[in-house]
Amino acid sequence: HGWNLITLERLFKQMKNKSLQQSIFNIENHEKRIEYLVNETIRITGLKDFGKYMSTLLTVDAFFLNEDRHTHNIAVLWDGENRFNYCPIFDNGSSLLSDITMDYPMNGDLIAMIQSVRGKTFCSNLDEQLEIVEKLYGQYVKFDFSIKDVEELLYKEPYYDQKIKERISDILRIQLRKYRYLF
Repeated sequence: HGWNLITLERLFKQMKNKSLQQSIFNIENHEKRIEYLVNETIRITGLKDFGKYMSTLLTVDAFFLNEDRHTHNIAVLWDGENRFNYCPIFDNGSSLLSDITMDYPMNGDLIAMIQSVRGKTFCSNLDEQLEIVEKLYGQYVKFDFSIKDVEELLYKEPYYDQKIKERISDILRIQLRKYRYLF
């Protein structure tokens, strides 16, 4: 048997016969929403450190400005029987103000656009989500890169326009200053 990725939404539908997304939205308190997801996932999967996993996931989302984290892109690995494991983080395509055609135009004010990024599922404020998971489960992410490292990678990247590369570098400079404690 191989491992299969199963989203938490699909897992909850299969195991509890209800929508996780709907269940979360029925809870008004943001902290209680996260606790519900973590506690129910632990109950179903036995993955005792799922709170640490969520802390890691939402830290990455806050730093890289991923506004598209919802119950269809939080997942676990499942062997099809009774064993579960942690899933690598995936679906970060809505990060770094990547929607330049509608929400985050190339000529927009970076600071204002960063402040306008909204999360899904738990609460709209990525910093509030991060604060909640760090309070509940601790802080586990320590990044080990510099802006110089970022710029070296961007320089080697052959497909993106120079203006896009500069914008990514500028966004990450802002985020590095804001989240200094993660380094």
